[in-house]
Amino acid sequence: MFILATIFLTLGVFVALLSLFILILGRKSPLIFGKYPCKGLFYQLKYWIALAVLRRLRYRIYQRNEELLSSAPHLATLDRPQALSSDPKSYDVVSFLAANREGQKLLVTLERRRRGVLKAALYLWLPGEGLLCSSRLPDMAHFTTDGNTESSEFRGSGFYIYPEQSMRVWRLQYEGELRRVQTKELLSVKLDLQFSSSAAHFNYNRDLSSALIADSIAREAWNDRFYNMLKNVGHIVEKRTHYEQNGTLAGSVRLGERELKLELRGLRDHSFGTERCLSSINRYVYFALFLDDGSSMVLGNLSQPSFFLSSLKVGYVCSPQGLYQPITRCNFELYSYGEKGTPPRHQNFIVHTSERAYFVQIRVEDSALRYVGGDWESKVYNQFVACTVNGVSGQGLAEYLYRHKGGRPEAVSAQDPEWYQRIKRFERSLSNMEHTPEDDEEFVF
Repeated sequence: MFILATIFLTLGVFVALLSLFILILGRKSPLIFGKYPCKGLFYQLKYWIALAVLRRLRYRIYQRNEELLSSAPHLATLDRPQALSSDPKSYDVVSFLAANREGQKLLVTLERRRRGVLKAALYLWLPGEGLLCSSRLPDMAHFTTDGNTESSEFRGSGFYIYPEQSMRVWRLQYEGELRRVQTKELLSVKLDLQFSSSAAHFNYNRDLSSALIADSIAREAWNDRFYNMLKNVGHIVEKRTHYEQNGTLAGSVRLGERELKLELRGLRDHSFGTERCLSSINRYVYFALFLDDGSSMVLGNLSQPSFFLSSLKVGYVCSPQGLYQPITRCNFELYSYGEKGTPPRHQNFIVHTSERAYFVQIRVEDSALRYVGGDWESKVYNQFVACTVNGVSGQGLAEYLYRHKGGRPEAVSAQDPEWYQRIKRFERSLSNMEHTPEDDEEFVF
């Protein structure tokens, strides 16, 4: 009996201590502006736990499968336009960001969605001339089919982007109109560029610094919702693929009767999956900087509290030889830069990799606003910048995303195809709990 009592007492103490431990880890840290958690009392303990779990998870998903993941057939499958699934949130996005030492800058992004919907933006910044953009901006929605068929390419509304050689060469073409942002003048444009790269790709799920992710997770409250998310993290990772590859963009652009040759250094971004819910993102900031010594730097900070990432820093430094060094820490905090809704014109911050520190200075030369999401859930300020990193000059681009509650204006949505307007009415009826079974659509966008 004494032994049995001792066992029950020990178990009771263990359960009590475990409950206390879980309660402590579930405590909320103080929040800056009610959004961004500080390092709590048990931050360091949570950090080391998170780091150990992340390293184990990455080993299980990536490192022990490296031979398969780096094989030519797998990379070819990864790099081509993806078949959109039946999930209404299915997406496939390709983007190019590039600049040169003369100050010319280019941003192109195409996002494929169900039923042939294409979200597109093109910006071209020329020194002495200013900014040109695709004529439909700040709205990005284009419709490439009749709504009954799916697209299989990054193609439509004058755009055509496609791989010529997997993970090596992509072609970027556009024929249509660009608008001078300052004067509203429309110019006929024909753009034909080739992106080429001998560098590897930086996979955000695999290559992002575990220290950055552990830092973000350690600041959060480890409550029941957090543990439920952990149980499904493998499934969540499978739903999101995002990689970038550094390279060069070269070719020509005809503006009216004038033809320019472009030679730019830049990156190609490819993202696809089913978890791209802009309505859950509080803010993000993203920098892509291309330096005169041939190196480049990408830095971002994402705030998505519903996914237990209230302030997740991401990024890397890429050498002139195409080798990536993940950023391990940075003092760029969202609450210090444009928290009230207006992006700053100057930014200074320090970035660290495992090898060295970088002092980054940024000056904005021009900016433009566009809206993203089916109902303009977010707005993005695209900035075209000059920079200095450890004394080395460069050029680049930046994005500041904020929540937008104004909706998509009637004057814009009235131009949409009838089938798309019908879908949006159906979505609103769901939100207002007004729909009836006979009104059901097969697809919710």
